[in-house]
Amino acid sequence: MSRVAAVVLVALALAGCAAQRPFDRGVAYLRQGLYVQALASFDAAIRESPASAAAYTNRGITRVRLGDLDAAIEDYTRAGELAPADADVPYNRGIAWIAKRDYARAVEDFTRAVELDARHARARFARGTAHSLAGDLEAARRDWARAIEDEPDPKQKDLMRVRAGLEPAPAPAPPPPVAAPPPAPAPAAAAPPPPPAPAPPPPAPAPAPAPPPPAVKPPEAPAAAPAQARTAQDLASRGLSKELEGDHAGALADLEAALAAETDPERRRGIESLLRLLEAK
Repeated sequence: MSRVAAVVLVALALAGCAAQRPFDRGVAYLRQGLYVQALASFDAAIRESPASAAAYTNRGITRVRLGDLDAAIEDYTRAGELAPADADVPYNRGIAWIAKRDYARAVEDFTRAVELDARHARARFARGTAHSLAGDLEAARRDWARAIEDEPDPKQKDLMRVRAGLEPAPAPAPPPPVAAPPPAPAPAAAAPPPPPAPAPPPPAPAPAPAPPPPAVKPPEAPAAAPAQARTAQDLASRGLSKELEGDHAGALADLEAALAAETDPERRRGIESLLRLLEAK
């Protein structure tokens, strides 16, 4: 009897999966990071309900994750036509514009999102990011400060503070380990016989610079150094976009790739700080 009951339960479970709507399947796939399957499900959802703004929005998010930014923007535009009062639609499209490095259009969309919902802290913060990437730091700081003030979630508040550079605490932490090596030469100098010892330590730092190039040079070989910098910036921007959209794992992956690609020490420190914060979540 128990065996029969088990068979019935399995049958019911299978029936439930089969009966699941394409939209729900797409959302489940999207949360699991199965973007190709999610795209197919949202395609089916749109065929089933052509007027579903949610289906277009989620397909747009999926396309951003797959790197098809132009198609994603088309989906967000259609979603905006179907749901003109939904502040999340221009917010999502603004994220896509950031990924395309079209910061002026990103600012326009984030502004629209804030007009629709004055307490949309994520949109205001993202607008600050777009201003910052466009070089307008004063406008960026204004938006970041207001977004932090409006954000109701304490954890998100802290995250925003770090992103905006208002949390200097984590930055000073790394220097101490680097400062430790200097004392080592002192003992070596004190003993006359070991003078050769100081010579070996200097070569040790040499391997450190080596790791960044391998990860980036293969893909960026034809474009040389400038392309490498652009690649790192693109990855960092996409990582930020994913975190803003709730894709924590995807954000970590992109930021780790950006760190491997980045050669500028100051930008590397910024990426490292953001990675430490996200890994602690």
